[in-house]
Amino acid sequence: MSPTTLTLAPWDAAIVLKHDGSFETSLPQIHGDYVPENVLLGAALAFALRNEDLCSLIRENFERECASQSRFEDH
Repeated sequence: MSPTTLTLAPWDAAIVLKHDGSFETSLPQIHGDYVPENVLLGAALAFALRNEDLCSLIRENFERECASQSRFEDH
């Protein structure tokens, strides 16, 4: 797969999950009290990725959601 270029606007937040298990984040610098929801969620997800217990909970929830969705799609 060839490299991909992402274009981010000044207030965009991004997390890139690498094949080797690492990740990179791009979060805007916030000055002042206002933090946009997308930046807050991006920061929360970045911190969650550093916590093995939270990552396990996210994966478990994902598996449950996928299993419940596939039951509905079969009918």
